[in-house]
Amino acid sequence: CVSAAVGKTHFVYWNSTNPIFRIDNTDHILDVNRGNLASEHDQLHLMCPNSGEQHVVYSVTEEEYRACRVTSPRPKIVAVCNQPDQFRYFTITFRSFSPNPTALEFKPGQSYYLISTSTPMDLHRRAGGYCLTHNMKLVIKVAPNEVEENSTKKASGRPNAVTTSRPADTSSSPRYQTTSQRSIPVYYYITKKPAIHSSDYIYYYSPRDLFQLKQKARKHDKSLGLENETYKAQRLTSGAGYAGLHLTSLILVSVLYTLCA
Repeated sequence: CVSAAVGKTHFVYWNSTNPIFRIDNTDHILDVNRGNLASEHDQLHLMCPNSGEQHVVYSVTEEEYRACRVTSPRPKIVAVCNQPDQFRYFTITFRSFSPNPTALEFKPGQSYYLISTSTPMDLHRRAGGYCLTHNMKLVIKVAPNEVEENSTKKASGRPNAVTTSRPADTSSSPRYQTTSQRSIPVYYYITKKPAIHSSDYIYYYSPRDLFQLKQKARKHDKSLGLENETYKAQRLTSGAGYAGLHLTSLILVSVLYTLCA
């Protein structure tokens, strides 16, 4: 059983009219996991635009971020917004380890970079595009582990008894939103299912059923033994009767032979 708790939830509207992409501010820098416990992870909901724009959002290096150019032959794609007539969003969880081998991992104290180099005429363009013309790029700064879960447990005497203060979202602009309310932990259960082929059958019995099966097997064996003994006795009886009848026939034949002679 694996437990995971969500910290703050951030919302970023990925369209060129969003004020966070303006060059004259630093709203495109997003701080995550600040003040969280070791088991808590912030989430980002990247909202696709509904204005007709289409984007492919890449996770890139700092050099690619500054040059607005994707140079990797196999870039990491975070989101594909190619259906402007439908509401779509992509969720990113900022945790240092992910069970999904293709998911992004975010180490504490590191910075990560997202850009979109698409153009109105070329969705999959990897140079320039909206990144260059509209500054559509985002910096994600993952906070170091400032609050250790073990120290909190020792100080409180029981796990998760002390709540940490979180910075309030003082921005009234609809650029992006952050919810600071602590969410209820979500539990994921990993089930182990035996691999059963179409021609195989596996039966599961409780201990009581196994005991009853053993008792029935013993009774069955005893009944088979009694049937065998009865069968043997019947064979002996029928054999003795046949021998007596055969002897009587011989005596009658001998008497008749004597009389005729």
